[in-house]
Amino acid sequence: MPGDLHQHLVTLGERWLKRQGFGVVAAELITHGTAEQADVIGFRSNCSAVVEAKASRADFLVDRHKPHRVAGGLGVYRFYLCPQGVIEIDDLPDGWGLLYAAGRSVIELLRPQGNIWPPAGSPVGNWGEFQHEPDQRAEKGVLYSIARRRSLTRSDDQYEKRLQEAARESSRLARHNDELVEEVRKLKLALYLAEKGQQADAPKLRAAIRRKIA
Repeated sequence: MPGDLHQHLVTLGERWLKRQGFGVVAAELITHGTAEQADVIGFRSNCSAVVEAKASRADFLVDRHKPHRVAGGLGVYRFYLCPQGVIEIDDLPDGWGLLYAAGRSVIELLRPQGNIWPPAGSPVGNWGEFQHEPDQRAEKGVLYSIARRRSLTRSDDQYEKRLQEAARESSRLARHNDELVEEVRKLKLALYLAEKGQQADAPKLRAAIRRKIA
């Protein structure tokens, strides 16, 4: 199921950030003051990082056109995590890293060298190539939401969990809609090729879709 795969990727992203030394990590957090809902966000004392889980290429293509991908956004460091081959290095926006899911493991396809994680503006080694200028106000809102979540009473926590479940279901439906859009694109391309007397084989479809012809 697409929703199960996405949740698996989110769990892998959380574990990966914790292994990188991020002491504060949260997943699919709803925060007032920003439209961005990071799949996974982590904080160290001097920087932040975001991992976006993408179970399908359609989800990735929609994500990169969101306003917070153009300017601002969360995370000094930003990574996409997906099944192998869903996203290629050439597809990445500037400054993004790429992680592949392999069962319960994470393959680091593109990331800065070492485990330094310097703050923004400190280009140690090749870390400057992966740094972004995050929306400080939005990140403060995320940190407040994390602190608030950890101080809730049991009844408040149950209510918060119901809100989170509703948000996850909404996200799942949105991703499913993106996948249906991609299927329609493929069918349109197959019809176009059929009308031209060409066979719509898989390599041709993939190449056309990656060129955004479909």
